[in-house]
Amino acid sequence: MRRRDFLAGVVGLSAQRILAGPTVPDHRRLHLGVVGAGIVGASIAVHLAEKGARVTLFERASPASGATQNSFGFLNIFDLDHHYQSVRQKSVLAYRRLDTPLQLGITWGGYINWTGNEAEAGTVRDYAAMLDGTPDAVRRLDAEEFRRISPAVEPGIIAAAFYSPLAGHVDPVWVTYRLLDRARMVGAELRYPCSVVEFKTANGRLRAVATSEGLVPLDRVVIAAGVDTPQLLSLLGFNLRLRHAPGILAHSVPIPELTKIIYDGPGGMEFKQMASGRIVGTDSLEAPNIPVHEEIRRRAADFPDAALRAAHGTRILQKIASVMPGARAAVLDRLTLGFRPMPTDGFPVLGPVPGVADVYIAVTHSGISLAPIIGQYVSQEVLTGGRAQDLSPYRPERFATGSAG
Repeated sequence: MRRRDFLAGVVGLSAQRILAGPTVPDHRRLHLGVVGAGIVGASIAVHLAEKGARVTLFERASPASGATQNSFGFLNIFDLDHHYQSVRQKSVLAYRRLDTPLQLGITWGGYINWTGNEAEAGTVRDYAAMLDGTPDAVRRLDAEEFRRISPAVEPGIIAAAFYSPLAGHVDPVWVTYRLLDRARMVGAELRYPCSVVEFKTANGRLRAVATSEGLVPLDRVVIAAGVDTPQLLSLLGFNLRLRHAPGILAHSVPIPELTKIIYDGPGGMEFKQMASGRIVGTDSLEAPNIPVHEEIRRRAADFPDAALRAAHGTRILQKIASVMPGARAAVLDRLTLGFRPMPTDGFPVLGPVPGVADVYIAVTHSGISLAPIIGQYVSQEVLTGGRAQDLSPYRPERFATGSAG
């Protein structure tokens, strides 16, 4: 995302309020901070600003430069936990409402999961069964139906396959910048590069944050800093661990449109074609356990050399081309290596820091799918002090053991 694209993004956004919710009373206009300008922080900031709060957004590097830019961007509701599934569904529906007014450019092409391997077939069928009885119920596919829905892909032998018509995918960087554009249009201030280095509290209440640019008085603050969240919480004496979860994505140069569908295929293959024409995908959820990946598997480290990075990217694109012949023209542009902000139990962490009610935590692995609903609920809670019932299973208190505060 080039800076001129970011600044040009304000064009076409109406000054009319887009997001639902009450405004802050004029006699008490809260000054709220959001730490982290990834997709989750951007969503929280725009929801707060739309409700009338004075919002300052702090980003230590540049917008969407962390997990957001390295995300696959798959909008879905798949989860075995029915409550979490319902929250994800509400968020995807929120994306549909916001897509056109915010010009998010979402591709609503649906999702196909398939395998020709009998050893994987049970997993595919179980995945399909997650959505039985929901508005997103899937269609099981045979070979003929598969090819009718997705002529660009040659699946080979099909042991199990299904199609979810309501799934979509996004360019997560573009969506983040659109949210930030809107937040700034309704009064939010974005500061970057600007690191938060200390939370100034007194009697359990927030007074200000100390930043690399100086002291900023605040009434309340939301930490939405992805993998940096634990370090920031440690400044408050709260211990939150995240899984170390590296992931890679190959990005091709743009090619003519082949498909709008997002795919999970045999052997861990996952891929899509973005609206820009780029093929994006992977063939492994994590770096293989081999000596050359030792540092990456242990900590947030980069590949040891450019040749290994290029080899991974080329291999992934070749696997995708083996099932999507039109992608044979897809030359590698880059390979991204990202680190997912994944809580240890796999569920979001959303709520005030125990003992410091004016500091709120918002961290989750499914930040792309959940960004709209997190923005909606968190803004309501931060402004009113109330508690959304939908967020009750995801409170920080479940990790309070071991906290120093």
